Amino acid sequence: MKHGNKVEIIPALLVRSRAELEQGLLRLRGVTSWVQVDLVGDNYLEKEEYFPLWEEFSFEADLMLANQAKAAEAMVALGAARVVVHAAGEGARAALEALQQYRAGDFAVEAGIALRSHDAPEALQEFEGLYDYVQVMGIDHEGRQGEPPDPHGKTIELIKALRSPYPALIIQVDGGVSVENARTLAEAGANRLIAGSAILAQDDPKAAYKHLLGRVN
Repeated sequence: MKHGNKVEIIPALLVRSRAELEQGLLRLRGVTSWVQVDLVGDNYLEKEEYFPLWEEFSFEADLMLANQAKAAEAMVALGAARVVVHAAGEGARAALEALQQYRAGDFAVEAGIALRSHDAPEALQEFEGLYDYVQVMGIDHEGRQGEPPDPHGKTIELIKALRSPYPALIIQVDGGVSVENARTLAEAGANRLIAGSAILAQDDPKAAYKHLLGRVN
C-alpha cells in the first residue's frame, strides 16, 4: 500500500460471555494468532483470571465500557497484549496513564487510542506520548457487528488526515471492514483492519481471512 507496510487483518469477537468468547476462539484456531475482544457495556471478563485459550492467541482488548481505567488494568491482568481506549469514552486519559507502566519490559503492552470517524486529528493532542497506535472507528454505531461502513466517507478522510503528519503511525480501522472496502481503507493509509462479521459470519473463517488478506496485500 502507499505507506509501504504489509497490512494486517485481525478478527474481532463481539460476544457477551466467556463461553461465547471461547466458542469464537475455537472457530479462529488455525486462522491467525491475533484476535480483538470487543467489550461493550459490561465487562464479562472482570472476574476472570485469564483469557480462554491464552496459550494459542495474542489478545487485544477494545474497551467500550464505563470506567476505562479500571477495565484497562483488568485486561492487562488477564494477559492482553494490546488495549484500545476510546478518546470519547469515560476516563480515557486516566486509562492511558494507567497503561504507561506496562508499555516497556519483556511483556510490553501496546496502548491504542480510538477516534470516531468524525473526529479531527487534533483530538489526539491531549493524549500525546501516551499511545502506540490509533484506531479509527469505521461505523457510526460502535459496539455492533455487521454495521454498514460510515456512509459519509469520514473514515477515509480521517485515515488520510492522520497518515500525512504521522507517516510511521500504526492506524487500524475497526467497524465496517468488508471485502468491498478493505483495499480502499488500506490505500488510504491503514496498517491494520479489524474484521468481525466479514470473517466470523462466514461459513469458513479461515478462507474469509485469507481472502481479506489477499485483497490488501
